[in-house]
Amino acid sequence: MKYIFYALLCCLLLNACSKKIEVDNPESLTISVDPAYLKNDTLYYKVGDTAKFFMSGNSGHILFYSGEIGRNYLYANRTVAQGVPQLVFTSNAQTGTQANTLQVLATNKLAKLDAENIVAANWTNITSRATLSIGSGAVASGTINMADLITGTSDSLFIAFKYTGLTGTAQRTWTITNLTVNNVLPDGNIVPQVTLAADLNYWTKLKIGSSTANWVSTATQLQVVGGTATAPNNISWVVSKPIYVSRINPDVPVVVKPLAGEIPVYTIAGKTYSGYNYQYNTKGTYTATIVVYNNSIDEQKTMIKQFIIKVL
Repeated sequence: MKYIFYALLCCLLLNACSKKIEVDNPESLTISVDPAYLKNDTLYYKVGDTAKFFMSGNSGHILFYSGEIGRNYLYANRTVAQGVPQLVFTSNAQTGTQANTLQVLATNKLAKLDAENIVAANWTNITSRATLSIGSGAVASGTINMADLITGTSDSLFIAFKYTGLTGTAQRTWTITNLTVNNVLPDGNIVPQVTLAADLNYWTKLKIGSSTANWVSTATQLQVVGGTATAPNNISWVVSKPIYVSRINPDVPVVVKPLAGEIPVYTIAGKTYSGYNYQYNTKGTYTATIVVYNNSIDEQKTMIKQFIIKVL
């Protein structure tokens, strides 16, 4: 009898362990819109109007993608996108009158951030793409397009400032501020890649030969202070970290309802309803996407509802 009891117990445990934890179909949640704004399968709103999505029934998670830049369901899983890498900065040349003492360089081929590799790298001189200070105060560079330096989404990009000061006259001091590198995507999304504040610890500084002047990086500027007329020739570099300009974060939704939460309730003009409200503040055509999913450790069921919205 003892063996029969243990056998039955094992069968029950195995059955319990193998039983799949099922979830409800998210189709049990109904989503509707105000028909007064609907025409030929498109919802029409004016800028500042409130788009109302009425919801009734049960669900686990509810997510809302407005279709705007950064909140587009089409890019919910996008982690790379090749756009146009753009560099902007402000330069200020101070002290002395030496000309052509600053070069702006870029490359997508740099094996290591050490002296040997930095000096020997195949740099592209992009100085002519920038407007530089000539000693009369700070000057904005303008937008420097570096799309020609990127061949694919896996490329890294390095930005460098090379300083050359010559003995014999007072050498320049250069200050670089407001530096950013952005990846501008075809959909208009601007993805920041480098800023001085975020990347102050990632600049590599290099003095060549007997140079005494070197670059200093802070959260607000890059600066190299040249020598007096009797100072030796000074050649020094400051080089960015590898910039993987095509790496981006996926677009993100608004969480309308977390698993343990409730569908929002609104009261407008004395009428109460459950759902989600969203206000579009820019003219355009958008695909609003509502993702509903129920999940357990064994399975997930998903429902996707999309609405074409035109904001006038």
